[in-house]
Amino acid sequence: MSRFFLIILAAFMVYGCSNNLKEQPINTYYSVDSLLNAQLKLLTKSDINVEKKIAIDGEHELDTVSFDSLGWSNELAVFRIADINKPNLKGRYEATEESGEDQRIWHYVAKKESLGIEYLHVYFNANNQLEKLEAKYNEDNALYTSERNLTLAFNTDKQLIQSYVIEGSQKMIMKDPVNFSISSKLID
Repeated sequence: MSRFFLIILAAFMVYGCSNNLKEQPINTYYSVDSLLNAQLKLLTKSDINVEKKIAIDGEHELDTVSFDSLGWSNELAVFRIADINKPNLKGRYEATEESGEDQRIWHYVAKKESLGIEYLHVYFNANNQLEKLEAKYNEDNALYTSERNLTLAFNTDKQLIQSYVIEGSQKMIMKDPVNFSISSKLID
């Protein structure tokens, strides 16, 4: 029994460490978590700066920053909520595929609203390389309601994140809603 467990564990580790910029079967939910882990390894080895544009209720700020491994991990942590490839979410998303001449899109749409991630769209180019991820996250509890639209765009030549955007709003009890946008672009 323990030998079987070790084989399963080894297979899981090999799968989890693989580069997920390539296409996977649509019947398996796309693993955003594995993708981010692979991207973090690449980003911490490179000397890349990030140009960030932040807007909160009409107030704008522009800055250029650089990150170490912990900084990159914190910077991309918000995208981990888009990982629907979890055991408790199995069968809770409808998976469909849309194919064109130059692009293929996998759509994962929640079968009911209370799952948090309303949808995850995964875009591949004609060479089956990941181009973009889009997700919508909703949270509604006794203190606030929140909505976030998440986008990760990739440079397919480098197989590396090119830009990312987080847009949304948050409404707390007895307060006006706050609208925000964070647009980040990697620059060499």
